[in-house]
Amino acid sequence: MAAAASSAEVASLAEMTRIDAPSADHSTASLLPRRVAQAEALAWTGPVPPRVETHLAKLMTQAARYKSINQVPGSPGMFDVGSLSNTSVKRRVKMSKDAFTPPECCAYALTKGFPCYHGAAVIMQQYGAANMYKFVDKKHHTAAWKAVYEGATYEVPGQHVVDGIMLAAKKLVLSGDYLHQPKAIPPRRGRPIKNAGERTQGWYEQGAAKSARVYLCSLCKCAGHTRATCVLRQLFDDEDDV
Repeated sequence: MAAAASSAEVASLAEMTRIDAPSADHSTASLLPRRVAQAEALAWTGPVPPRVETHLAKLMTQAARYKSINQVPGSPGMFDVGSLSNTSVKRRVKMSKDAFTPPECCAYALTKGFPCYHGAAVIMQQYGAANMYKFVDKKHHTAAWKAVYEGATYEVPGQHVVDGIMLAAKKLVLSGDYLHQPKAIPPRRGRPIKNAGERTQGWYEQGAAKSARVYLCSLCKCAGHTRATCVLRQLFDDEDDV
């Protein structure tokens, strides 16, 4: 365990922390955009945030181009919206009975929480453009926007507080009180292998695989054939007959 830090080390550490510690002024400047966004969210009184209003305005501009909107006979709440390029092609729009739920039509309405162009066209015809926000998911409303910033504080401690924390942390590191030994590696499961290191080392040192064993003929002691196919077998057989 390391010894406690001397006075000279503490003094040098104080100088180091003065340099390495984050600046409170810099941190305050970096938090300024969040403070502005928080003030804007808490002061907003509209049903949806400004960015959602801009999105709905673009959505209604495109939806106003659809003119062929007809209710499906015998199916209240369902409408057929004609395509802009081909009026014979219809898109089926089903109005939801739940509040703050986009009409069912395209995958965009199901995943994004906003009406698609066809659904927005039906809403504008049946309910008016002023009620468009009532068919937007609640996660895009002002209440959800304010909930993000309510109770949040964006304050930075003074520079002397930051310096003190950095100095105390470096003192603890030098003292060694908070240095932990590495965790022991548990043994492998199963029966241990004898001389595993030597066997592995020998396998690496062998390099390429050994050549196959060469078998010799028992008669002529030459390679490439055996006694059964040796050309000298006839001579030995003849001697045996005599």
